[in-house]
Amino acid sequence: MNEKKISANTIQNERPVWTNGVRYIALVCVLIAIILCGYLIRGSLTLIVLAALVAYLLSPVVRFFNQKLHLHRNLAIAIAYVLLLILIGLAVSFFIPWVTQAIRNFIAIDWPQVLTAVEKSIEQLMDDIDTASMSVGGFTLDLSKPLENIHNNIRSLREESIDIDRLIPDMTATARQIFSISTNVFGQIFTGLIMTVTTVMASLYFCRDGHKIWDIIVDLFEEKYQPEVKELLLRLRVVWSSYFAGELKLMLYIGVITFIVYTALGLRWALLLGLIAGFCEVVPNIGPTLATIPAIISALIFGSSWLPFNNVMVAILAVIASIVIQQTENIFLVPHIMGNALELHPVIIIIGIMALSSRLGILGAVFAAPMIALSKEILYFIIKKIKKQDPYPELYSQTKEEEV
Repeated sequence: MNEKKISANTIQNERPVWTNGVRYIALVCVLIAIILCGYLIRGSLTLIVLAALVAYLLSPVVRFFNQKLHLHRNLAIAIAYVLLLILIGLAVSFFIPWVTQAIRNFIAIDWPQVLTAVEKSIEQLMDDIDTASMSVGGFTLDLSKPLENIHNNIRSLREESIDIDRLIPDMTATARQIFSISTNVFGQIFTGLIMTVTTVMASLYFCRDGHKIWDIIVDLFEEKYQPEVKELLLRLRVVWSSYFAGELKLMLYIGVITFIVYTALGLRWALLLGLIAGFCEVVPNIGPTLATIPAIISALIFGSSWLPFNNVMVAILAVIASIVIQQTENIFLVPHIMGNALELHPVIIIIGIMALSSRLGILGAVFAAPMIALSKEILYFIIKKIKKQDPYPELYSQTKEEEV
């Protein structure tokens, strides 16, 4: 009788443990559920990333008020968001009038005169260069035909065919058509308002509880695996932080350098061209090339304000200057600023941009490089574990030294 009671108590005190097969099945089900959730929220992925990005940008400000000034975390978050709203308000108050004035100046340009100047530049180039026979490396190039075609196309643009007002739609008529055709305008406005409020609320929660995500992920693993998982998460955070901080520095440096160089060349709207070059830095390798196009257009249309060259030659100088800036960036700035954060070949980054931009649009193009770098770090960890090797041997050596 006593033996039966002891065995019953033993069975009750034993903890039920899943077998490896059940655990693997549960893990696969969890992964499938995560993939399904990602598929369901794919339409809101941009807003989620935007909310997380805002929270990430404000996290240093929140830490300053919370840890340095010893304010409550919720109060620190409120102050950080108020400062962000003030900064956005100041930026809008200065930026919108500037953009409006730039548009007015663009509309007020005497376009027939501009085309006449470009036509004269091409005629001057055709006179200065022997376009009929240009020899390069033993090959004879006939540049007369392309220049002649460009010249004829420009001459075909008559003054009466250039009407900037026709390019700008009648906003009143457009608004009437929109309001007369659309029956769900208020519904769309309401949906947009809800999405905006949801994004702000998500950003607030990311900012308040985002630091707890790492502990939650670590707790999902057994205790013996937690040191490695902590080290992996730490390296992922370092990769992301290094990339993000490096991109901000590159945007600032390239924007300033481009503004100075284009100002020295006498290009019109050098400040705007510098801003475009800085913003295009968010797309590695491809962005700087795209930023050269507005500079070429500005040089071809307006030329230089002080250099004694025709517009075509100024455009060539702008391309040369852009190449020099890009090479200087690749040789000096990128290795110094980025360090070893990414260690990715440019071809891999370009392929990643092509693949992710086709699925996620501009969001995929912007975050292709850090996502590939994070995937590389995770893949390294998994391969090491598959090969039954320590991914971070220095971690265990430090632990042994501490124990000794």
